Amino acid sequence: SNPPGRRGMGDGRIDVSSLRRNLDHYAVKGMARPWTAKPQREPEAGGGPPSLLELCTDAIAQQLHAIPHVGEVLPHHILKEVLDRRRNQSITDGDVPLLLSTTFEVVPPDQVDYLSFKNCHKVTSDGIKVVFDNCPALTSLDLSFCELVGDDALKGLAGRCPGLRELDLTGCRTVTDEGCAHLARLRGLEGLRLELCNKVTDAGVQAVVRGAGPSLRELNVGDVRQMTNVSVQIIADHCTNLTSLSIAGNAQALDMDVADVCRKCLGMQSLNLRACRRLTDGCLKPISAMLRGQHRRGIPALRALDLGGCGRLTDDALCNMLPLCSSLTLLDLRGCRNLTQRSRDLVDKYCPHMNELTFPKLEPPPP
Repeated sequence: SNPPGRRGMGDGRIDVSSLRRNLDHYAVKGMARPWTAKPQREPEAGGGPPSLLELCTDAIAQQLHAIPHVGEVLPHHILKEVLDRRRNQSITDGDVPLLLSTTFEVVPPDQVDYLSFKNCHKVTSDGIKVVFDNCPALTSLDLSFCELVGDDALKGLAGRCPGLRELDLTGCRTVTDEGCAHLARLRGLEGLRLELCNKVTDAGVQAVVRGAGPSLRELNVGDVRQMTNVSVQIIADHCTNLTSLSIAGNAQALDMDVADVCRKCLGMQSLNLRACRRLTDGCLKPISAMLRGQHRRGIPALRALDLGGCGRLTDDALCNMLPLCSSLTLLDLRGCRNLTQRSRDLVDKYCPHMNELTFPKLEPPPP
């Protein structure tokens, strides 16, 4: 079937038709376009030779710029895989209008709800503003590792895309507290990733959670190095509907902060406390209490727990918690040097659904 017709863009909008006529001129540069498909996990090393489908999608992805009307001939699920295999590192601000125009060959502008500019290192806030002006229906946007995208872009995003629900700003190192204050206007925001945003402080994190906290389901503030444990307490107070939280690398987080989160966020299914080095056995007690409450209420229980690098945890404390961990599918305990074979055996006994277990290397028993 033919792709849906494009509507007029109005003043200040992209002229899709004229851009499409210039496609061949741009295509000789071998440019990539932003992903319009959710990123898929890369195949594991040693997983065998690529399938015929993978070889074909790779070939199409490499020559996508030279294939006319590809949206008319490829099934939608194949097209998503092809777009997902494009590389974004060479995209610049000047390329963004063209890339949007080719995206609009597949999906009309007023129906584009997801775009990914992951690893577009050369794209700046000015380039991203073109996206907001032409894709008002965006609900999910991946800007991870767009290191030149900053506060101005977030101001435009909050004003032009009020329906945004998911935003990934991982590694956006120019984003500051000012940008976070703009995000507080997105009262329907459900997922936010600020990992490695090292210019963000307590003020920025707290502005977001005070504004968008009630709607947030996923929050990643891992390695936000200027964030203190005070913000963890504010997160617990305002984000009671969280199902996923990462405060990995927070050097100030204490057992009582974990207790606040576990007591107030009973729907938690993924908790990342990696490298929170001040945590002790005391953090396992509120996690146990949360698990007990989830099981008692019959609601989805914690599935992923990352305690890697929490070197103060002891074997006895972990063994006391493990009988409640039947729901866990992921457990990371790397760097927990005080654990023994006893806790490793209890993981096997009480965690029948475990898919990913990272356990510290154990010393062999004496001869």
